[in-house]
Amino acid sequence: MLPSVTLVTRSLPGSSDFPVTAAMIAGTRHRVVVDTLIQPADMAPFAGATLVVYTHSDWDHCWGTAAFPGVPVIGHRVARERLTAPEAAEFLAQMRAKNPAAFAESQIIPPGLTFPHRLTIDAGGLTVDLHHLPGHTADSVVVHVPELGLLLAGDAVERPIPTLSEPGHIRQWAEELRRWSRAGVTHVVPGHGRPGGPELLAANAAYIDRLVEAAESGLAKGQSADEIAAELPLGALLPPGVVEQLPDYYREQHRLNIAQVVAELQAGR
Repeated sequence: MLPSVTLVTRSLPGSSDFPVTAAMIAGTRHRVVVDTLIQPADMAPFAGATLVVYTHSDWDHCWGTAAFPGVPVIGHRVARERLTAPEAAEFLAQMRAKNPAAFAESQIIPPGLTFPHRLTIDAGGLTVDLHHLPGHTADSVVVHVPELGLLLAGDAVERPIPTLSEPGHIRQWAEELRRWSRAGVTHVVPGHGRPGGPELLAANAAYIDRLVEAAESGLAKGQSADEIAAELPLGALLPPGVVEQLPDYYREQHRLNIAQVVAELQAGR
């Protein structure tokens, strides 16, 4: 990948074609782990970590933190709220019941240090800047290492399309991705999918823009979210042949993405 950066990618339990990626940034002062994946064993390549950062509170990004006992954990303040809510523990219990082998060692460890907008870590020779970028979730954070031209994007960016989990910040999300695509970043690591460059940021923003345009037009004609989705299949937004190679997840998620955009637009009326 890059000097001082190590990536670990794991497939989600029960899915061989939907990987999730974590990273470690090794400075002379701190070794910063960004996301801890699903279980502590996933973190074996990241021995010696001195700080943990969550890009957001989704289970596949933060259930492996028990691999680092006593290591400070940093995240957005909304991530802490979500991970300390009763629903978080209930969800882990449900996942353990379904697949004990995959989740027996998983633990929920909320961030002890939180921030609202931006936090800078001096890792020693490398700056690790945490920026709040709501969109995928309200607590989403991207991690910028300017000396390396690196953006660890969490689920703010995915290949081939982003997952719009929550309405409320979708249009702002696209604007921020476009801004980052012009900010001198040369290496982009998405939470799901192969790393790329600034073109990956621009492509995710363009996809969101296209959904907003279609939803605005459809709502003006009195269409439902399903009717709008029927007129904008995923194949119309991706190069020929790509859709056929995708996991089923993304074909279904495209439909759900349109529903989230519609919900945001309707709430703003």
